[in-house]
Amino acid sequence: MILKRIIYILILTASSMLVAYLFVLSLDGYGQGDLRPFGVYTIFLSILSVLWVGLYKRAFERVNLAVGLILLVVFTLLQTQVFNLLLWYGLGPWIGAISFPYVLCWIAGIFFANLFLLINSKNKFKLRNLLIISGVVSFICLVIIVKDALAEQQNYDIICLEHRPHEEAQTTAEDLLRFGLSEAEASEIIKYELGGTLSTKMFFRVSESNMVSTYNPEMDFETMEYRHLIDLSEMFANSFSPKIKINPNKIILILNQPLKENYKFYEPLNSSLIVIQDSTGNNFKKVYLGDDRNSKKIEIKNTDFKESPNSTSIIIDLKGKSDFQIDGFKWRKKNDD
Repeated sequence: MILKRIIYILILTASSMLVAYLFVLSLDGYGQGDLRPFGVYTIFLSILSVLWVGLYKRAFERVNLAVGLILLVVFTLLQTQVFNLLLWYGLGPWIGAISFPYVLCWIAGIFFANLFLLINSKNKFKLRNLLIISGVVSFICLVIIVKDALAEQQNYDIICLEHRPHEEAQTTAEDLLRFGLSEAEASEIIKYELGGTLSTKMFFRVSESNMVSTYNPEMDFETMEYRHLIDLSEMFANSFSPKIKINPNKIILILNQPLKENYKFYEPLNSSLIVIQDSTGNNFKKVYLGDDRNSKKIEIKNTDFKESPNSTSIIIDLKGKSDFQIDGFKWRKKNDD
């Protein structure tokens, strides 16, 4: 039993570190300095986790294969959450400084360690079937990492237009040109006869798969100190100015109300995209102005009416970097200017 616990610790630690290393490799080496402390945390938590190895073993020995696989997933997710809470208790807000998705690393490590217990339990599981499952999970993890590495570089501006359909004034194509839209993009929007007004005060720039501030182009959000404690969205919001040329490739988001459900879509590649929310708020129309798509997606988040009822966030999946969240829409009351 002691040998089995030692093997459990080794599998959990080695698998977690391998996945972490692959993430760092996909980030072109960024986050390499976090590998050593992550390894120390993982070894400590792996040793601590042997306390419930006996519980897992007894549970696996009393169920059939299907229930055993369900328990494998449940135990893995619960144990990962315990790891995350213990790390949060130890590091506090500094947990956000880890430069790669450490939770996914732990999920992989814990899964394979618990799979080892499942295979070696006294139940009648076929080793071949379990190895196939293990191989499928490994392949999925590898695909996620490779997909990020193969994505095209991202270069576009995001323009968030708030649509107020009930206002008497009407936005014209000439009005849209003031936001840096091309005549073709403005004409495409006007063609849908949305009615009311479209307005915005800022845009966000993605250049070479990195968020860029036109006021401080050298600023890098992933190397900023205390970045988890400051409003990065506000720091990287850019105002329209005659001195700033808008990127010809744009993602133009037109929303008229907060979302109740998340909405994802693929980025355009070397062209523009217009996303228009309908009057119900539940459906969207996507207008790609080019044929090519990137493998990266953008997600418009549902509004948290308890925490931030007047804001809609947008998640940008940056190639080789952490996801970046922007507060694309700040909803105003009807009687606001």
